[in-house]
Amino acid sequence: MFELKLSVETLEVSGPLFAVGVVWLRLGGTDFPGSGWYDTPLSVFGSLHTAVQEVLKGETRDAYFFEGSYFVKMIPVATVPGSPRLVRIAGVCDRDEASPAVLADITVPLRDVVESLNSMLQSLRAWATDEGDAEIQAMLLAMPALSEPVAPAPMSPC
Repeated sequence: MFELKLSVETLEVSGPLFAVGVVWLRLGGTDFPGSGWYDTPLSVFGSLHTAVQEVLKGETRDAYFFEGSYFVKMIPVATVPGSPRLVRIAGVCDRDEASPAVLADITVPLRDVVESLNSMLQSLRAWATDEGDAEIQAMLLAMPALSEPVAPAPMSPC
């Protein structure tokens, strides 16, 4: 299970294109980097959004938390033609760069990740409209919704 936990109620604008608040991921049964993690949610969301855009193209990418030494590695998983596309997501603490620790490791349908991020994009846009922050609103409106992943076509029997 992949869930982006970003409560717009906690967001506080503290500068141009900058807000602080609570944001974390639920990766399977693990809250990463931890439940109630305080960070820069718009930056975390933007990093995830950019990473998933590349995962949709078949690329491995990292997405970053900006407080602490935490990131997620997103790795497309080869799937059987006709089955849903999958992505492996590893939550990593690289405080010790020589020996990074994997704190969570899941494989989920890429569609679930896309749906979660697209839903959050809508929530963030509504929040920016309500808050009246024109710069943040323009930035969020410029971010495209992520496209639905297409399952590889089944191979023909010939």
